[in-house]
Amino acid sequence: MSEEEVEKKTKTKTKTYSADEYKDAQEKLDEFRRNNIELKQDMEVLTAKFDGIDVDVYNEMLNQQQAQKDKKLIDAGKIDELLDERTKIMREKHNKEIEKIQKLNKTLNNQLETLVIDNAVRDSAAKSGVVDTGIDDVLLRSQSVFSLDKGRAVPHDQSGNIIYGEGTSEPMSVQEWVKSQIEVAPHLFKTSQGSGSEHTKNFIGNSMNDASPLDKIKKGLAK
Repeated sequence: MSEEEVEKKTKTKTKTYSADEYKDAQEKLDEFRRNNIELKQDMEVLTAKFDGIDVDVYNEMLNQQQAQKDKKLIDAGKIDELLDERTKIMREKHNKEIEKIQKLNKTLNNQLETLVIDNAVRDSAAKSGVVDTGIDDVLLRSQSVFSLDKGRAVPHDQSGNIIYGEGTSEPMSVQEWVKSQIEVAPHLFKTSQGSGSEHTKNFIGNSMNDASPLDKIKKGLAK
């Protein structure tokens, strides 16, 4: 492969991000790194804390200790106190289980939201003429825009307000949003979809008055 071909191939794969998109991606990367470091530190602490301890034997000792404590309360006739303590233990266990379930549900919901939105953006990008090397770029841009609402991907601006479609009171569709990226990142689209093309003019609602007769004929607007 010649140097010219290598250079051309490299340029084709190059993605361009705005300052806000780069900052958002960098913050996510930093958060991922921090979480990994904290997880590693927690594992090291737990490993050191339980080094040389048989967990099964430890749990058995706790059970025996609780049984002895219960027996003392029973022998002393403190049944109500025993019931209160048992209820407290059950409540604490129940709350911990609820917390685990809530965390799991949140994780699964986040994964589902990402999957649904990413699939919708990928499909719309392919239909809207985004070049193969630009799909990941469009996906990255969409991550800070869309969230799932009742199973539907809804776009929001930086202030959290819903972005509505052109001339409608309905939230902008994923495909409409993808097409709008032609205006801010035309390099992500195939040449026929670029700025100033017939597709772009139709999308942004420009009048056909200035179009050539051939363009009008194509659209069935020639008089």
